Amino acid sequence: MPIGDRVSEKNKALERIENINREDFERLCLQVLEGIGFEISNIKSVSGDLLAEGNIQRDSGDEDFIIKFTRSNENISPEIENLKNSLSPSTKGLLFTTKKVEDNSYPEKRIELVDGVKLYQLLEKFNLISDLKTFKQKPKKVEKEKPNDFIKKGDEFLSKKNYEMAHEFYEKAKNNGEDQAFIFFKKGEAFLEQGRYEKAIEVLEKSLGMNSENVKGWRLLGDSYKASDRKKDALQAYNEAIELGENDLNVLKKKGQILYEMKRYDEAILCFEEILESEPESKEVWNNKALCHMRNGEYEESLKSINNALSIESKFEEALVNKALIFENMGKIDKALEVSNKLVDSFPDKSEYYYFKGAYLAELERFNKALKYMNKAVELNPENERARTAIYDIERKVEK
Repeated sequence: MPIGDRVSEKNKALERIENINREDFERLCLQVLEGIGFEISNIKSVSGDLLAEGNIQRDSGDEDFIIKFTRSNENISPEIENLKNSLSPSTKGLLFTTKKVEDNSYPEKRIELVDGVKLYQLLEKFNLISDLKTFKQKPKKVEKEKPNDFIKKGDEFLSKKNYEMAHEFYEKAKNNGEDQAFIFFKKGEAFLEQGRYEKAIEVLEKSLGMNSENVKGWRLLGDSYKASDRKKDALQAYNEAIELGENDLNVLKKKGQILYEMKRYDEAILCFEEILESEPESKEVWNNKALCHMRNGEYEESLKSINNALSIESKFEEALVNKALIFENMGKIDKALEVSNKLVDSFPDKSEYYYFKGAYLAELERFNKALKYMNKAVELNPENERARTAIYDIERKVEK
């Protein structure tokens, strides 16, 4: 047969495989596996594909396989990843696809791949080409894929963290006339999740330039600015979301955190108080409010807030550390020591808390006990340089 006719025959055969119904597709797959010599122990259909378990005798002995036949029109990389996830250490994978596969797309050695050309050769070898003509054809779909379908597929790939394919489908939607502002928003969502913050900012700004009423868009833009350490821009974006009616308390929390980092403590306190009206049991917000009061030198208010946090969870680690710090700022070292006792008791494996206790004991001139806890801090973490330095300083004081 001339080469041109052979190529045409191959393409017709593979096209027929694409269009036969599921039952005949499964029957064809089993005939191929039987011809190769596989003994199949388990078989099932998954989303139009055939997934089987079996073993075959090879030169190296009896080998177990997970086998997948697919007619997927999508990039087969996800198919390979799914097959990888199914493999045990003693199992190999075999992926049959009717699609042509580029050389650089071949997977790792544990997975063998049979593309359209090789599959056709197997059909010829086992005299299955003529059988294809007897198989029933699926009804042909002529409906054009809608742009919204591209968005849906992009979202599916985004949920699987396959960002390259997500962007590809969002671009298809954009090129097919879908709402441009919405597409830029979706791409911004993907870039933000990828950690590509500058790209996220670029496309989200474009999106909001087209539709400034997108509340979620402002929130994501704020998150992107925040991740890029652009605090002022992040604050402005969060304010826009709040003014548009964003009722997500997480936005207020982020706004409060930004205000704290900008040392705008009074504004941060107002923000945290607004959150506490809805979430009075949020220990993290009470803790953050306490820090703002402490930075303002409002120690009594700071203690009230930190105690509220600890009333919700008595061993709230961050709040205990901050309570000791509040007492330290107040000059009440004996009270700070009491808190450090609880930290050591509650978290006996944390080197830093033995250091705290040793430092407070040294401040109270109880040097022998201070040395004991500093040594324990170094024992738990030999790289605790602050404790090492403190030991040297305390020993000099003891010698005097």
